[in-house]
Amino acid sequence: MMRRIARTLGVAAMFLVASAHVGSPDTWFEGSAGPYRVTVQIEPAGVIPGVANVYVRVHGDPVTGVTVMGNKFDATGGAPPPEAAEAVAGDAGLYLGKLWIMSGGSNSVTVNVQGARGSGTAVIPVVAVAYSRLRLDKPMAVGLSAMGLFLFAGLVTIIGAAVREGVLPPGERPTPKRLRRARIAMAVTSLMLVALLAGGWTWWQSEDAGYVARMYKPLSAKASIANGPAGAVLNLAIVDSPWVHRNDSAWLNSRDASSWTPLVEDHGKLMHLFMIRDDMAAFAHLHPSTVDSVTFPSPLPPLPAGKYKVFADIVHESGFTHTMVTSVEIGADAAAVPTATGNGQPVTGSGQRVTGDRQRVPVTGRLSVDDSWFAGPVAKGTPTYSLGGGATMTWAKGDAPIVADRPASLRFEIRNADGSPAILEPYMGMPGHAVVARNDGAVFVHLHPAGTISMASQMAFAMRQPGDSIRGRLGKRISEMELSGMSRATVDSNIITFPYAFPKAGDYRVWVQVKRGGQVMTGAFDATVTEGEEGS
Repeated sequence: MMRRIARTLGVAAMFLVASAHVGSPDTWFEGSAGPYRVTVQIEPAGVIPGVANVYVRVHGDPVTGVTVMGNKFDATGGAPPPEAAEAVAGDAGLYLGKLWIMSGGSNSVTVNVQGARGSGTAVIPVVAVAYSRLRLDKPMAVGLSAMGLFLFAGLVTIIGAAVREGVLPPGERPTPKRLRRARIAMAVTSLMLVALLAGGWTWWQSEDAGYVARMYKPLSAKASIANGPAGAVLNLAIVDSPWVHRNDSAWLNSRDASSWTPLVEDHGKLMHLFMIRDDMAAFAHLHPSTVDSVTFPSPLPPLPAGKYKVFADIVHESGFTHTMVTSVEIGADAAAVPTATGNGQPVTGSGQRVTGDRQRVPVTGRLSVDDSWFAGPVAKGTPTYSLGGGATMTWAKGDAPIVADRPASLRFEIRNADGSPAILEPYMGMPGHAVVARNDGAVFVHLHPAGTISMASQMAFAMRQPGDSIRGRLGKRISEMELSGMSRATVDSNIITFPYAFPKAGDYRVWVQVKRGGQVMTGAFDATVTEGEEGS
């Protein structure tokens, strides 16, 4: 019985795919809250409802107060008041706030900072999903079971004593008839209690099964490679039945349809797809097109043969994000043997660009200028990686070990062959992109200098208006605003940082991508992450 209880109630937390995270549930943001520069880390509870920890680090001058507030994307009112974040003892500038997340889906956390320079606000999108069940530890299970047995025996004994001696004068012995009645009463009480326990057990099993059914499950996808007239093509297909049939009349009238919103472009792309060979020796960052939001084809870059893990990020108009995970094998007939970083040529004659849920861009056999791939050496024993042509990328990580669950120093400096600071160009509107993956595929995250958040998700919360209940209206404005921002984007430094904490110990690879002279350049670094001390 104890094993069954522990197995039912104490299932280990499963880190599923959520908000462009695999095995990395925290949300990170680095940017501005008005005049203040902040770094925000949001630790979800993993259960819904649950309490999320919101850490806010304010850089620069001391401030007078920090508040945090949660809100759901489709909330029509009744948002709770802001919660005051308390200063963390012994760590100047760090504040901790706790927020109840009452419903799953696309949520946001609004951080407000007040100080001598006035008030500033940052809105951080958070995908809130139930991805775990709380564990019932063994000592508590043993204690509760012992207490239950004690109460069971006590109640049966009390009933027996009441029937046997409850109406007898003091000192009088019960008759055989009363003893028989007492035994019958105890037996009936035992049967009733067993029936109640069985009913409670059945109810709990039903509730537990319902909770498991409601736990977040990533969209199912399959990847394949086909040889077409223009060369090899990678096809990623979303095979989840509700997704595939979401335009059917029966589905449109269902409850699930009310929470669905169209896809929107993030950094000007409807999908960001990453291929990582099982031995981590090759990598690609692609942007497939689609005509139906079900199948996403892309020309296959010149990658070496082997088995690849595939991670694909998409964003809904509501701000909700998915990361799909699948795998594919490149055979010798479709493979090439590149020796360094590469990027494709601009797509020409690619057809009309359509924003929103459908992006009608046929596959031409030519990779986009923003597509990139890598298959070359990795920086080992040195923090500096050669980008070619004498340019270098240096990871300024210091000598301290990288510890799981502690903020890591992901700071990279790019220099020219003569040692001068390199002039970088925006890569899809950002100073750079980074991908972090553990060697077993249990952790994957796509990072920007702004953190783990999707910029399109953040814009969805910042730009939403009451009239945006019509699907597609907000998505169109998001795409237009993104394109406008990307066209004006500049990079004012040769140093790029990414806020992040490695969630688990193990061996990782970090790919950092920047754009220089019209070319996407990729640096590759290995990292070993150790476990932190208990309670530290």
